[in-house]
Amino acid sequence: MKVLSSTIHSTVPVVGTDDIQKSISYYTKVLGFLPDFQFGDPVVYAGVKSGEAEIYFAYDPDLVKAIQKEVFSPEIFIWITEADKLYQEHTNKGAEIIDAISDRPWGARQYVVKEINGYHLKFAQPL
Repeated sequence: MKVLSSTIHSTVPVVGTDDIQKSISYYTKVLGFLPDFQFGDPVVYAGVKSGEAEIYFAYDPDLVKAIQKEVFSPEIFIWITEADKLYQEHTNKGAEIIDAISDRPWGARQYVVKEINGYHLKFAQPL
Protein backbone atom coordinates (compact mmCIF):
# COMPACT_ATOMS: atom_id res chain seq x y z
CA MET A 1 0.00 0.00 0.00
CA LYS A 2 1.35 3.41 -0.95
CA VAL A 3 1.67 5.94 1.90
CA LEU A 4 0.44 9.45 1.18
CA SER A 5 3.00 12.24 1.31
CA SER A 6 0.70 14.24 3.59
CA THR A 7 -0.43 12.98 6.99
CA ILE A 8 -3.98 13.39 8.25
CA HIS A 9 -3.76 14.97 11.69
CA SER A 10 -7.37 15.54 12.77
CA THR A 11 -11.01 15.28 11.83
CA VAL A 12 -14.01 17.43 12.71
CA PRO A 13 -17.55 16.04 12.71
CA VAL A 14 -20.22 18.31 11.24
CA VAL A 15 -23.60 18.21 12.99
CA GLY A 16 -26.68 19.13 10.96
CA THR A 17 -28.98 21.49 12.87
CA ASP A 18 -32.15 23.48 12.32
CA ASP A 19 -31.02 26.15 14.82
CA ILE A 20 -27.32 26.93 15.01
CA GLN A 21 -27.62 29.35 17.94
CA LYS A 22 -29.59 26.79 19.95
CA SER A 23 -26.96 24.13 19.16
CA ILE A 24 -24.11 26.42 20.24
CA SER A 25 -25.97 27.23 23.45
CA TYR A 26 -26.60 23.54 24.22
CA TYR A 27 -23.03 22.48 23.53
CA THR A 28 -21.60 25.29 25.66
CA LYS A 29 -24.07 25.32 28.57
CA VAL A 30 -24.83 21.59 28.85
CA LEU A 31 -21.80 19.81 27.37
CA GLY A 32 -19.06 22.27 28.36
CA PHE A 33 -17.64 23.25 24.97
CA LEU A 34 -16.51 26.79 24.16
CA PRO A 35 -17.73 28.82 21.17
CA ASP A 36 -15.17 28.87 18.34
CA PHE A 37 -16.56 30.67 15.27
CA GLN A 38 -19.73 31.63 13.39
CA PHE A 39 -20.12 32.22 9.65
CA GLY A 40 -22.88 33.94 7.69
CA ASP A 41 -25.65 36.43 8.31
CA PRO A 42 -27.81 34.69 9.33
CA VAL A 43 -25.35 32.13 10.67
CA VAL A 44 -25.28 28.96 8.54
CA TYR A 45 -22.05 27.41 9.82
CA ALA A 46 -20.40 27.51 13.23
CA GLY A 47 -18.10 25.62 15.55
CA VAL A 48 -17.40 24.81 19.18
CA LYS A 49 -14.33 23.31 20.79
CA SER A 50 -13.03 21.73 23.96
CA GLY A 51 -9.28 21.31 24.17
CA GLU A 52 -8.21 19.97 20.78
CA ALA A 53 -11.67 18.57 19.98
CA GLU A 54 -13.91 20.51 17.61
CA ILE A 55 -17.48 20.06 16.41
CA TYR A 56 -18.97 22.13 13.59
CA PHE A 57 -22.64 22.88 12.90
CA ALA A 58 -24.24 23.28 9.49
CA TYR A 59 -27.75 24.60 8.95
CA ASP A 60 -29.62 21.57 7.57
CA PRO A 61 -33.24 21.34 8.82
CA ASP A 62 -34.12 18.44 6.49
CA LEU A 63 -31.34 16.30 7.97
CA VAL A 64 -32.51 17.10 11.51
CA LYS A 65 -36.10 16.11 10.62
CA ALA A 66 -34.88 12.74 9.33
CA ILE A 67 -32.77 12.14 12.45
CA GLN A 68 -35.57 13.15 14.81
CA LYS A 69 -37.97 10.80 13.01
CA GLU A 70 -35.36 8.16 13.90
CA VAL A 71 -34.73 7.28 10.27
CA PHE A 72 -31.12 6.93 11.45
CA SER A 73 -29.03 7.91 14.48
CA PRO A 74 -25.63 9.37 13.61
CA GLU A 75 -22.92 8.79 16.21
CA ILE A 76 -19.88 10.81 17.22
CA PHE A 77 -17.26 9.09 19.35
CA ILE A 78 -15.41 11.48 21.70
CA TRP A 79 -12.34 10.45 23.69
CA ILE A 80 -12.19 12.11 27.11
CA THR A 81 -10.43 12.00 30.47
CA GLU A 82 -12.19 11.71 33.83
CA ALA A 83 -15.29 10.00 32.43
CA ASP A 84 -17.07 9.71 35.79
CA LYS A 85 -16.63 13.41 36.52
CA LEU A 86 -17.84 14.50 33.06
CA TYR A 87 -20.74 12.05 33.23
CA GLN A 88 -21.86 13.65 36.51
CA GLU A 89 -21.52 17.15 35.06
CA HIS A 90 -23.55 16.22 31.98
CA THR A 91 -26.20 14.55 34.15
CA ASN A 92 -26.40 17.58 36.46
CA LYS A 93 -26.80 19.94 33.49
CA GLY A 94 -29.71 17.96 32.04
CA ALA A 95 -28.07 16.09 29.17
CA GLU A 96 -30.24 13.25 27.89
CA ILE A 97 -28.22 10.16 28.85
CA ILE A 98 -29.41 7.24 26.71
CA ASP A 99 -26.73 4.77 27.82
CA ALA A 100 -25.37 5.04 31.37
CA ILE A 101 -21.68 5.03 32.14
CA SER A 102 -20.06 1.61 32.34
CA ASP A 103 -16.90 -0.26 31.43
CA ARG A 104 -17.18 -1.62 27.89
CA PRO A 105 -15.57 -4.82 26.56
CA TRP A 106 -13.61 -2.81 23.98
CA GLY A 107 -11.55 -1.17 26.74
CA ALA A 108 -13.41 2.06 27.42
CA ARG A 109 -15.46 3.57 30.24
CA GLN A 110 -18.28 5.04 28.19
CA TYR A 111 -21.70 6.68 28.20
CA VAL A 112 -23.94 8.07 25.48
CA VAL A 113 -25.74 11.42 25.28
CA LYS A 114 -28.52 12.10 22.77
CA GLU A 115 -27.99 15.75 21.92
CA ILE A 116 -30.72 18.17 20.80
CA ASN A 117 -30.38 17.43 17.07
CA GLY A 118 -30.65 13.67 17.64
CA TYR A 119 -26.98 12.73 17.36
CA HIS A 120 -25.61 10.13 19.76
CA LEU A 121 -22.44 11.42 21.42
CA LYS A 122 -20.35 8.57 22.79
CA PHE A 123 -18.06 9.90 25.51
CA ALA A 124 -15.32 7.39 26.34
CA GLN A 125 -12.19 7.14 28.47
CA PRO A 126 -9.63 4.40 27.78
CA LEU A 127 -9.46 1.83 30.59
